[in-house]
Amino acid sequence: MFGRNGRGRPMLKVFWEEKWQYGEVETTWWGDGALESFLDRGVDQESASEWTVYGTTTRGSQSLQDIFGENGIFNNPKPVELVKHILRLASDKSSIILDSFAGSGTTAHAVLSMNKEDGGNRKFILVEMEDYADRITAERVRRVIRGVPNAKDEALREGLGGSFSYFELGQVIDPEGLLDAEHLPSYEELARYVFYTATGEQFDLDKIDRSRWYIGSTSKYDIYLVYEPDEERLRTLALTIDLAESLGSTGPGRKRLVFAPACYLSEDYLREYRIEFAQLPYEIYRRRG
Repeated sequence: MFGRNGRGRPMLKVFWEEKWQYGEVETTWWGDGALESFLDRGVDQESASEWTVYGTTTRGSQSLQDIFGENGIFNNPKPVELVKHILRLASDKSSIILDSFAGSGTTAHAVLSMNKEDGGNRKFILVEMEDYADRITAERVRRVIRGVPNAKDEALREGLGGSFSYFELGQVIDPEGLLDAEHLPSYEELARYVFYTATGEQFDLDKIDRSRWYIGSTSKYDIYLVYEPDEERLRTLALTIDLAESLGSTGPGRKRLVFAPACYLSEDYLREYRIEFAQLPYEIYRRRG
């Protein structure tokens, strides 16, 4: 074959059924990409073996043993090398990586490791429904971030850096019927919902002070929820001057974000008390037949 224009470098044309005669071995983008990624980073070809590139479940178990200081903590964990190779093939330095079956947390470990290696800004979302989610999955991420003193890997000893937030799945809250009088959520459940919806930040149940309706703070706001899980009581709750004065002091340059059924303050008073009002979506105020 000399190419379409007849001036190409001569190449032997081999039909599929004849390939075996020439001793050719089939290759894949998976294998080629793995080897090339190691060669690009200065690893010699002899050292860049299949085991170096992909790792093994034995290596995955050894990594967990280094992190937790005990053996057999999780059965057949994926090796970090395998997940890192998958990410090299299918993502870039700014990708968001989702693992819906997080297991021992290898995906997060791999993402943090790659970010440390190349200065990337990859993010991860892990989902795990088993009861070891906090004890193993999240705890592994905590430890590799801050460093594991006795780890064999130098980067792991120093800590991979980064941060993450840990959330537990709560009861389902339907925004369309959020406060249906027949299914009023508890104060804590609604506080968790409105805080995260408004800020996107992790909610801390211990910060709640119901005596002044306080549910937490962010860098810009102190956040309040004026709410009781009682239909008759809800009809009387509103943001008033007395309530605004009872919220307490706030730092300079900060604002108060107040969720309540109604607001009886004018815009002037809201500015004076540095309050932004957010009305809750009450279905209970609709007439029922």
